[in-house]
Amino acid sequence: MKTKKIINTIGCVITIGFGLMGLLFPEKASELTGLQATAPRGIAEFRGTFGGAFLLMGLIPLLTKQPSVYLLSGLIWWGAVAGRIISLFADNGFSDSQNFGGLAFEFLFGFMLAFGNFSSFSRKGAE
Repeated sequence: MKTKKIINTIGCVITIGFGLMGLLFPEKASELTGLQATAPRGIAEFRGTFGGAFLLMGLIPLLTKQPSVYLLSGLIWWGAVAGRIISLFADNGFSDSQNFGGLAFEFLFGFMLAFGNFSSFSRKGAE
């Protein structure tokens, strides 16, 4: 197995794991994120966003085996990184050390999914 495939697969499997946790065990996802879901709507948010969205974000690249899909999933993780960086400044997030753990975690999983897949964006055929 090539290094790229191993790294991409690990990123997908862990993303799927987080998706399953959010979908099937929203209370565990709540503990992990430090957020509380105190009403059915909040639990639905964990099942939908942390569950279904993460599950598909990890599963679809494995099913399609398309480099651009792995890259897209990595870029979605990096979108979370960008939002967290903005929050550090806009919301005085520097005072909460968990923000830095989240930042490192999201960057790492973005890297694992994007690794080796940037070449899937070529100008050929884009016209």
